[in-house]
Amino acid sequence: MRKDDAAMDEALRAKTAALQANDDETGDGRIDLADLKHQLDRLEAQLALQDRQNRTLLRNQRLRMAVGGAVLVLVCVLAVVLFFYTRQAYEQVLQASAQVNELAATLQNSLNTLDTAQLDQMMQAMPEIVDQLSKIDVDALNEVLNELPGVLDSVQKLQQDMDQLRSWFTGLGSLFGG
Repeated sequence: MRKDDAAMDEALRAKTAALQANDDETGDGRIDLADLKHQLDRLEAQLALQDRQNRTLLRNQRLRMAVGGAVLVLVCVLAVVLFFYTRQAYEQVLQASAQVNELAATLQNSLNTLDTAQLDQMMQAMPEIVDQLSKIDVDALNEVLNELPGVLDSVQKLQQDMDQLRSWFTGLGSLFGG
């Protein structure tokens, strides 16, 4: 047991000597106020370094938080814009659907008012009408449509002239007849 105690005492002395050797900053073999001053200076330098590192970390964290907040705000704004345009598109689809429904109802009402015999007759005449429409010369039709206002003006002028002649003959007939 004494061997074990002696070995433990020796290990403790060696450990204490190693610790004291590390504490001897000046290298003079003893721990004194100069050694403590050197240790204090080293600790202050380490604390200053840690302080700079901590400040840099805090600044980076604040920057990350600000960027994260800006990204969050941007995502929220984009979500609101997307919701707004989606809502507008949805309302337009609803309006278009309502118009289609109105047209379908009008068409159904029109079909309901038709006699089935008339409807059958119209459906049988449809191929003939399509055949006749396919034979129409589009250029000639466009030319006729372009000339139509002039023709209508001429017809209206002719109608006015006829009305004047009728009134003249009526006036002449009342002179001789009456």
